[in-house]
Amino acid sequence: MMKRGTLDLSVIIVHYRSPGLLADCLAAIDRAQTRLATEVLVIDNAPLDDAARALAERHGARYLRNERNLGYGRAINQGLAEGSGRHYLILNPDVSVRPGSLDALVEFMDRNPAVGIAGPRLYSPDGSLQYSARTFYTLPIILLRRTPLGRLWPRARIVREHLMLDWDHAETRDVDWVLGGAILARRRAVEDVGGMDERFFLYFEDVDWCSRMHRRGWRVAYVPAAEMVHAHQRASAGGFLTPGKRMHLESALRFYEKWSLVLYVWKLQATRIRAAATIVSDLVLLSAAFLAAYFIRYSLGLAIPGWSDARPVFALRVYSRFIPFADAVAVGTFAFLGLYRGEIWRDRLREGIQLAKGMLITSLVVLATTFLFTTRPMSRFTVVLFFPLGLILVALGREALRRLVAGVRERRIQLRRLAALAPREKIEELKRRFDRHGFFGYEPIYIAHEDAPPQSAPAASADARALEWRMRLLAEERIAEVIVFESATQAPLVSELLGRLRSSGLPVTYVPLAEGQIGAASRVRDFMGFGGLALAQPGRGEHGAIKRATDIALSLGLLVAAFPLHLAHLALSRRGVRGEERIGRAGRPFRLPLYAGESAVLRAVPAQRRYPALVRVLKGEMSFIGLVPLTPAQWEEAGPDYRAAPPDALPGLLDPFPSPALRETSPDAFEAGDGEAGGGYARNSLEKVLGWNRGYPLRRNLEEEARLAARALSFRGAPKEPAS
Repeated sequence: MMKRGTLDLSVIIVHYRSPGLLADCLAAIDRAQTRLATEVLVIDNAPLDDAARALAERHGARYLRNERNLGYGRAINQGLAEGSGRHYLILNPDVSVRPGSLDALVEFMDRNPAVGIAGPRLYSPDGSLQYSARTFYTLPIILLRRTPLGRLWPRARIVREHLMLDWDHAETRDVDWVLGGAILARRRAVEDVGGMDERFFLYFEDVDWCSRMHRRGWRVAYVPAAEMVHAHQRASAGGFLTPGKRMHLESALRFYEKWSLVLYVWKLQATRIRAAATIVSDLVLLSAAFLAAYFIRYSLGLAIPGWSDARPVFALRVYSRFIPFADAVAVGTFAFLGLYRGEIWRDRLREGIQLAKGMLITSLVVLATTFLFTTRPMSRFTVVLFFPLGLILVALGREALRRLVAGVRERRIQLRRLAALAPREKIEELKRRFDRHGFFGYEPIYIAHEDAPPQSAPAASADARALEWRMRLLAEERIAEVIVFESATQAPLVSELLGRLRSSGLPVTYVPLAEGQIGAASRVRDFMGFGGLALAQPGRGEHGAIKRATDIALSLGLLVAAFPLHLAHLALSRRGVRGEERIGRAGRPFRLPLYAGESAVLRAVPAQRRYPALVRVLKGEMSFIGLVPLTPAQWEEAGPDYRAAPPDALPGLLDPFPSPALRETSPDAFEAGDGEAGGGYARNSLEKVLGWNRGYPLRRNLEEEARLAARALSFRGAPKEPAS
């Protein structure tokens, strides 16, 4: 959260191993003798010594040190968060301000409240003008300015227009963007638009920032009355493809990817494109699997004496109709099993199960129908070998595609832009959740229900103007997905928004005020013309035959199978089983059996720690997946609301999120605290545990519980139990 503007100006300088330039920059600020209440912040990225700190102290500047190079945009955002001025001056160390320039910029901003960013007139040290105001980049300009293609057309008209070479730069005017070496940004505009995009490590963060200012209704102006000298050390200049040029080109392509209309349409169809790519990959790898099976059979025939005589190897053309038929059956089966849907992409375990099921069905169908395609016999060995090879290659191919997409997203390219339209308090909560759990391939854009459109919006009623401004903003921001939160105070606006969004073709998620009571099993229904949600009944299916039978069968099997490990642990630890008090179903206390000591058995097989409680599952007092049992101390900390209406479901034997990675990436995750075996959840995670418990009776389903149980049993770390 930024501090309110208590000063006129915060000067933010990002320094990277250039103390000589920094000394000149700070000295020039001192000589400017401004009448403004000013502070200077020096953000030092990966310093080799304390030279920048000493310079900052000498000139009365605040100093922030980053042990590694965080990048320009991220360091600027640190300064924005620390600064307390009404305006921010972003200044490179190679820029020297002239007397009166700071006052001229701030006075201009005060006279023009609709301007979000202003840039001064920049000169080179030799007195020549620098063309620091430019039009936005397009792909042809990027190619001509940042690749060797520019040498073929050095005087291209679009480049002259981009650099605005035919303008004398002597008048104040609105422009597309100004060079980030020296720009003044209004605090209110930054609070509205956000800081610099940290995906741009270096270069193009200024272009992107100005673009976003325009899209949110703020003006960007060039102010020649403010003059500064820019030494302009271009790291992107030099040889054919220097590291600086590569970084500049990568940032340029990232900017184009972010704002391109063509790539925006691509993103909207990303699920279909990914499904098509997966189908092509599956077809290629299934064909490769058959060829591999054929050549394995051929090689074995050569290697094993007499096999080829008894069972001859048929020519590859015999299988000319079999291969496409088998591929088609496999892909059709995969599609029927949902293996080309978006949700399967994020669940490797479920995908593996469905793939194995699909290849089994394909093998049965193909083996039963091979007679339709040939009058000559085919090698059954080759046909049978094709199926496990197909399963392995298809699974590897899908994992390769998944890693390719993850690699692109790790570089923060091809993110899916998500618009969150919500009350301000929900936006702050959503920001905290993204910060805590990660962004999952999203680039969130926040639009509060309370936000008013700029005065430049077309004249109309207040409600109509607010609606049209939001819809235009969604189009301009290249939004690919929308989440809308209900608001008690903005109900008409939300209702109109939902209607317009449904007709826009964008994927929309609607979060009502009572979202905590809506489970995964809820369904939409019509009641007398009203759209409603049929809520899942608490506890529904908990005592159902399938769940109870599964608990009995698994607990009996595990009691028998793990009994030798139980005896081995008791012999090694020489300690028995103790019972600890926990709070379970409907707030009722019960005794949870736990081993009293440690042993090598428990360290080698962590799941064995749950063995003493299997009897509770067999008796129906616990289930494999259920509520997280609370200690008496946690029960007291849970608060009167939770204690007044505790969830009515069986306590669970297994930790639904056993690993730290799963806790970080799951929306329902809770963190484990430190401690000894059987240790506890951290106190600051109690609310997450309570959230899981409240929602569990509403969102349970057997398939989800089976996957959670498999994860918990396969986790190699020590299971955690809530403890005081």
